[in-house]
Amino acid sequence: PAIAGIASFCPYNIGPAKCFPSTFYKKLNAGDRIGACAEIRRWIFDGGRDCRIKANNCAGQPVRRGQESELTCWDIVQ
Repeated sequence: PAIAGIASFCPYNIGPAKCFPSTFYKKLNAGDRIGACAEIRRWIFDGGRDCRIKANNCAGQPVRRGQESELTCWDIVQ
């Protein structure tokens, strides 16, 4: 499950250009998977719009980030 969470978030949803220089990627490579999982949940903006606000029409993004974070840390927090 962890690899699925990372693959969904990094190359697929945000893309390599944003993923590789991110704090998420740095923490993941440093072995801080719990910190990396927390970073995933911070990616809730789309084009400057806060996706926690339903009127911004991107409300699925925070839900998806939560799912990706849970998958990434599946074997740590179980």
